[in-house]
Amino acid sequence: MLGDLPTAHRAPPIGRRIAGQGCHGARKFSGTAGSTAVPRAPRIRFVYFPTTDGNDRWTACHQHLVTAEVLLDRVLAAHAAGLRPMVPALDHAAEARAMVRPPHGLFHAATLEYRRWYHADGTARAQPLTQEALAAQLTATEGLSMEEARHRAARRSHALPAADQAWLIDRRHTPLQQRPLNQAEFHILVNAIDGVWHACAGASHGEHANRQIALRVAAMLGSLLDEYVASPFTVDALAQAFTECHLGHLRQTIENSRQAESASGVLLTGPKAWFAAKAARMRAEHQIGLAMSPKVFPELNLTVRPVIAVVGGRLRTFVHGWRRGDSSVAAAAPVFTAFG
Repeated sequence: MLGDLPTAHRAPPIGRRIAGQGCHGARKFSGTAGSTAVPRAPRIRFVYFPTTDGNDRWTACHQHLVTAEVLLDRVLAAHAAGLRPMVPALDHAAEARAMVRPPHGLFHAATLEYRRWYHADGTARAQPLTQEALAAQLTATEGLSMEEARHRAARRSHALPAADQAWLIDRRHTPLQQRPLNQAEFHILVNAIDGVWHACAGASHGEHANRQIALRVAAMLGSLLDEYVASPFTVDALAQAFTECHLGHLRQTIENSRQAESASGVLLTGPKAWFAAKAARMRAEHQIGLAMSPKVFPELNLTVRPVIAVVGGRLRTFVHGWRRGDSSVAAAAPVFTAFG
């Protein structure tokens, strides 16, 4: 998908424009080794339409096109730099909670939020504790089980998972032209692509090209997300393209991990690489489960309330006094429906 990006015309790579060519007459730049230039990344360009004085038919469309192109440039540049290009679950508020230390006297010293930012002696931490670090501290100091400690860290504080906090910190220090998109910027990009689709509803070649580019952009965005995200597009065609490519990417991640496990093994790659591949596969399988759960497990609408009890050391489910799975339940089946 990234090797054949949709674009209306081929633009020179970033950092290699010649004066008078491309946009704004940028000077030629060679991008020598050791320079701090943005890594070269492909670019996506839409079709623009000629406008005349007093004719603002394409004004809104061009605003959507410019917004989409600018944010897509950042997505592709971040991906080329090896960063997660988008994390739709993290917003500006999450970034503030990870980067802005609250005043010392705002919380009581016994609260988890205080312990996240300050040591026991009251000195400030260089960085706030992550959920994992806070849970480990609770386990060591209060004797909680790891499960209970993780639950408290996630529910009773603003602590973030280590991966998310590291991403937010790296994002803050990344140059704007390759800065990954957070939740708000991701939705701005999605709304711009939706707007392009609605604005290009005519039969001209340019409008048809823009719709085709929008479809492929939606699919590309799905292929860049390693965690399941429900389609944010309001246009059915864009939503379908996003979902199909997104689920295909997650399934491919699972298949690649399985092949790596079977072909390499622990002896060839080492235990760290083997466990990393297995963890990636398990994570992708979990995301596929999240994606498919509404279809595989529809919401139950029972007219009777099942009762769960321990009988003989095992959990049993009773409906109208009958144990589920007994032949007697068949007689009681008409009184409840499993699916709405």
